[in-house]
Amino acid sequence: MSKVRGARAFRQRLKKLPEAVSAEIVGVLDEGGQKIRAAMQARARRKTGKLAAGVKYKVLPKTLRLQVGLLGTPRGRAKLFYGFILDKGRKAQTVTIKRGPRTGKPMKVRARQGDNFVSGRYRELRDLINRRANHVFDRALKRIGDGGRD
Repeated sequence: MSKVRGARAFRQRLKKLPEAVSAEIVGVLDEGGQKIRAAMQARARRKTGKLAAGVKYKVLPKTLRLQVGLLGTPRGRAKLFYGFILDKGRKAQTVTIKRGPRTGKPMKVRARQGDNFVSGRYRELRDLINRRANHVFDRALKRIGDGGRD
């Protein structure tokens, strides 16, 4: 749930937007999603290239939301589980080995700083999407204010 006050009312108003306006916003989100995905893929580690290929984006036209990151089915995300460790990092710990000939023995795991290739801010790209979406909103409000005339 969103912690922003009035977010629910805003989402309800977004659902009532005319089809043309919501289609324009979906176009803006689609363009922005491609750019953010490209930026994430550029920052991802490339040993095999599967991690960069696993970065996807999805535009939800009904709710006018954009999701970018390691998306997909749970099975598909499970294949990229180490990507989450590379992204967020890992703390140093001692684990018990579960497989192989040394089963049951302790092993030290070193700490690792996160790369933040998925969870990074990407502020300049978000600002670009916001500017374009605000431009669409401004035109829609002017149209509504003029009584539907262009």
